[in-house]
Amino acid sequence: MHNETNLLRQAGTLREKVKVYSHRGGERFWELDFLRGLCVLLMIFDHFMFCIWGVMPMVNEILGTSVLESAAAFAERYWDSAFRHTARFLVLCVFFGLCGVSCTLSKNNFKRALPIAGLAVFINIASAVIEEYFGGGMTVVFGVLHMLSASVLIFALLDLLVTALVRAFGIGETGESVLRFLPGAVGVVFAALYFSLWGELSAVNGWQVVGTVSASGDRLKDMILGIFVEMPQSPYLMHADYFPLLPWGAFVLIGSLFGRGIYHTYAKNALKRLNGPWNAGFCFLGRHAALFYLGHMAAVPAVLVFFALVSMIF
Repeated sequence: MHNETNLLRQAGTLREKVKVYSHRGGERFWELDFLRGLCVLLMIFDHFMFCIWGVMPMVNEILGTSVLESAAAFAERYWDSAFRHTARFLVLCVFFGLCGVSCTLSKNNFKRALPIAGLAVFINIASAVIEEYFGGGMTVVFGVLHMLSASVLIFALLDLLVTALVRAFGIGETGESVLRFLPGAVGVVFAALYFSLWGELSAVNGWQVVGTVSASGDRLKDMILGIFVEMPQSPYLMHADYFPLLPWGAFVLIGSLFGRGIYHTYAKNALKRLNGPWNAGFCFLGRHAALFYLGHMAAVPAVLVFFALVSMIF
């Protein structure tokens, strides 16, 4: 009876260890939701400022109103400021890195990539329809959702390769733990290659990623190459929401290093005691980041148009 009790206790301990390292318990980490929510809020603010500068003048002209007319010059200065460029770069790095962390916590990244890809196709169609009627370069060809879905799929394929190697060569637990860092290592290598050969991080007017690959002049070839790296004369530059796989997809893979190095160890609970009601709003945004990201692109201009219509009454 004593031996059976010890065996049950050991089995329970083993299950807890598996839960810690594989994240099968369904636990959420508040700090990830908080950071994701903060990034989404800053993105919404950024797009709001763009709408004041780029959308409201057209709305005011059509409706004969003057809503936020005095703020347009400030919004334009903000949009071209060094502060905005640097803040954008940092927010994108954090947001994409968090996506990489989430890859290490997901049970099935193949399934995770599919809905993101579906939303990306929806954005393709919706933005093309909007540009057809309103113009203004609104079509999204290869945007942030396309890049994220492709990056998650790449992570899934690399992680599947690790699983195949472990099974084929009978690699032990320690060796497997090391190999699980492969996607992150690939991200580091490609980020290094990008900033060595295909682009640079410019500090002129704030931190910005600048591509250095020359366009060939062949539109089809440049469209294909532009999926992978940004070119100064890329055919994508006239389209909205353009994010090539390099360097942004590399940042997603690099994020998985933090996922493996922190959230698959006991260090994952380091910030648990700081959780509380104070972060509820940001965490709510973070838990539903995709919905808020997609929704705000229509909601922000719609709200501004609504206020313009109301101003016509008064």
